[in-house]
Amino acid sequence: MTDSYLSNGQSSDDHVASCPDCSAAIALLDAPGEAIAPPPRLRESMLSKARLRRSPAETAVAAVAFPYAQQVALMDELLGELSVAQWEAPLAKHGTVRGMVEHLAANDARVAAFMGLPAVARLPVHRRWREQAGSLLERVSGSPGLLLGVEVELAGTGTRPARGPLRHAMIQRTFETWTHADDIRSATARSAASPDGEHVRMIAEFGLALLPKAVKGPRRDVAATVVLTGAGGGTWTVPLSPTPDRVAVLVSADAVHFCKLLAGRWPPGSFPYAAEGDPALARELMRAAATLGCD
Repeated sequence: MTDSYLSNGQSSDDHVASCPDCSAAIALLDAPGEAIAPPPRLRESMLSKARLRRSPAETAVAAVAFPYAQQVALMDELLGELSVAQWEAPLAKHGTVRGMVEHLAANDARVAAFMGLPAVARLPVHRRWREQAGSLLERVSGSPGLLLGVEVELAGTGTRPARGPLRHAMIQRTFETWTHADDIRSATARSAASPDGEHVRMIAEFGLALLPKAVKGPRRDVAATVVLTGAGGGTWTVPLSPTPDRVAVLVSADAVHFCKLLAGRWPPGSFPYAAEGDPALARELMRAAATLGCD
């Protein structure tokens, strides 16, 4: 075929000028009218079809996946803002910002390996950490809630790694990502940022569940009541033996501050708290809490 055949021997410009249909089509392309709103039910229809292809995460899974996703996004944004010099900013733990991100990626890799994810290729540390975190989040989000109860290795500083359910491991990943992001913010003269209140509460509960095993010295058949105030606050009674016969102490502190104590970012000797009851036990609880970080 030739252009002359298609337009009956006319040039394209002559044809458009003499053809009402083509003239109208060109006019619409050159000067479209106002955008037409989609039908009201189109969005829900599209979402319904998407859900048929991939079901949303179960409620229990979403409860631990979403906080981690939020902290990964914040850390990713923070790392993207760093200058070359800031990547080498000194830190008390892990030497530099770069060393801390390497450490975070290594701790994330424990859970990633449990979830069957292959080791990430040798890439620049920011991209390597981000790709691994993204793959871990995707795999966990698509898993059944039953998997959250399976025991895995937790990050920690002891010679014998602690173990706990996958749910705790994901809370720990959220906690450590937030902690190290704040470490980087401090090292680069940025303001600290706390998680949402419900996520703070989740982290505090995680730490309080580990607290009895961290307390040193002879066991006593008592419990401690911990009252945390502010965003994420609440009241917990922590049994310090399998069969406590009374509450020996009540300790009160700010919830975000307590999470920083759990992370080892607040020296227990200067940690601000109030106590009623056994003061020696209160001090021991604060010392034990400060040993539960992932460094």
